Amino acid sequence: DSLAADGLKLDFHYTYKYCAPTRGSFLTGRLPYHLSATRTNFIPYDIPDGIDLSYTMLPKKLKKANYTSHHIGKWHQGFYTVDYTPMGRGFDSTYGFLEGGEDHFTQKSFRPDGICQAVDLWENHAPAYGKNGTYNGYAFTEHAVDLIKNHDKNSGPMFLYFALHNTHGPVEAPDRFTNMYHFDQKLRNVFNGMISVVDESAKNVTTALKESGMWENTLFIWTTDNGTPVQVAGSNKPLRGSKGTNFEGGTRVPGFVNGGILPSKMRGKSVNGTIHIVDWYATFCELAGISPEDPGTPTPVESVSMWKYLSGQTDESPRKKFVYDHRMFTSPYTGAIRDGDYKLIVGSNHAASWFGQFSPNTTYNKKMYEVTACSDKPCLFNIADDPTEHFDLSDKMPEKVAEMMTQFKALENEHHPPKYNPPRDTKGYCGAVSEYHDFVHPWQKGLAERFGQH
Repeated sequence: DSLAADGLKLDFHYTYKYCAPTRGSFLTGRLPYHLSATRTNFIPYDIPDGIDLSYTMLPKKLKKANYTSHHIGKWHQGFYTVDYTPMGRGFDSTYGFLEGGEDHFTQKSFRPDGICQAVDLWENHAPAYGKNGTYNGYAFTEHAVDLIKNHDKNSGPMFLYFALHNTHGPVEAPDRFTNMYHFDQKLRNVFNGMISVVDESAKNVTTALKESGMWENTLFIWTTDNGTPVQVAGSNKPLRGSKGTNFEGGTRVPGFVNGGILPSKMRGKSVNGTIHIVDWYATFCELAGISPEDPGTPTPVESVSMWKYLSGQTDESPRKKFVYDHRMFTSPYTGAIRDGDYKLIVGSNHAASWFGQFSPNTTYNKKMYEVTACSDKPCLFNIADDPTEHFDLSDKMPEKVAEMMTQFKALENEHHPPKYNPPRDTKGYCGAVSEYHDFVHPWQKGLAERFGQH
């Protein structure tokens, strides 16, 4: 809270409705609907798939400005060959997990079908044998602090992608944090404990930056990758919806910036212009003094630099439109788009309700999660006047609906990922788990291996 209060709050900061596409958008500068991660969030994990290798991710792009780049925590961008792992995409080091979620204490991966239960903990080019068994929030933060303290400032600048697992399920926290809270509901105490882990992690990382003399030349960005899943734990109040929906509760997330390079005139303020997670790509490139352009790919960079807006050089966000989602995997197509203050949702969305300060709680009713909206016709909202999406304007403004439906249908001509997942390769995935002593590992040969390069 103190970092946000002293920094610049981003009141309208958007992501995709779930995790892997958001992260892919941040790292590639492409809107999520272009990425294969939107299909099934790269689940199950034995699908041989990942973010298109032709897209230049941020760490590789920043090498042009002599940045050293480090990844810590969650990856979830594909890993079936080493080319898709963090160091394969340009990071100089990595310490974290390759899939989308795991046990916070044991690092055992999610395998609901019980097949090939494995530890998912990866460091640089190999499993992090012997390092599992520590709460992720502790281990990842300690690693981040060590990287900061050991960074040679004379070697050039640093990009640190610190992707904590908190507060992703399973809902788990050390007792010293859970015991800070005394609600009647144990789940709420544990979830709040997870938040407090994030709070301590942010404190330790920013303290390390200050003690290392790096804070004054740092841009610190805090965000999450989607709204909370209200059926698991958390709160999107007062916004409508949940993770997995195109309502604001699934896509509009808390965010702020801080760091020494944030001008003093912008501190202690909030901005209400639209910013999308995709826009950090061009923003970082501008600050690094390099072009964000990335030619020769299925779709061009769609990121818009926000630095002039964030630094107070201009009063309005340059982001006026964006695509929440445009799914060509469904018939008819579904999704949502934004044009200025207006938002059009096309197709049924579940969790079309408003949930309390914490959900699920004693008054939570599963039927609230099953409520749908926009099923029979598109919904139209004015987000500036109605940020909680209580008032569907589609019947009152048919001309605006028609105008935005034309925009929505035009997206059919844009690049989309293939409709279907590649076939599962459970045998290959499980074979790697067995070969690498019950740790998650890439299981197919990468480009260098196939072509005999070392």
